[in-house]
Amino acid sequence: MNEHGSENQFPHNGFTPIPDASDAEPRKTQSKLGIASFIIGLISIIGFIAAIILAASFIMDQDFTGGNIQQEIEANMDNIEDYAPIIDAGFIILCSVGASIVGLILGIVGACAKHKRKAFSIIGIVLNAMLPVGFIGLFLLGLALGGNG
Repeated sequence: MNEHGSENQFPHNGFTPIPDASDAEPRKTQSKLGIASFIIGLISIIGFIAAIILAASFIMDQDFTGGNIQQEIEANMDNIEDYAPIIDAGFIILCSVGASIVGLILGIVGACAKHKRKAFSIIGIVLNAMLPVGFIGLFLLGLALGGNG
């Protein structure tokens, strides 16, 4: 009992103490791996779209009036630098898919981190999964339609 006849409920002159910092829930921050995954996903998709535009513009500029594109390309193999845009587009697509796989791994690791926010990790997983799944889907579609080389 204190001098007023009641039990002292609040120490420190009637004020409740500030809770100890070790007892409080740690403040969640964004996962840096998730942010990296998100950025890699955006860059991969932009690179993929740019490569498709590059390949399409190359194909539209060609005059394949003979009917058999493969024979015309084989006949002009001495001028391989004429086909540099399509080769570059293929290289950019492969790099975009490779970067997307790296971004997918980073997103999964970021989503598994404790005491981190997972928004960017989940968005990164979705963005980065689109390219490999789409690439594999187009590959299988090409095989199903008879693209036997």
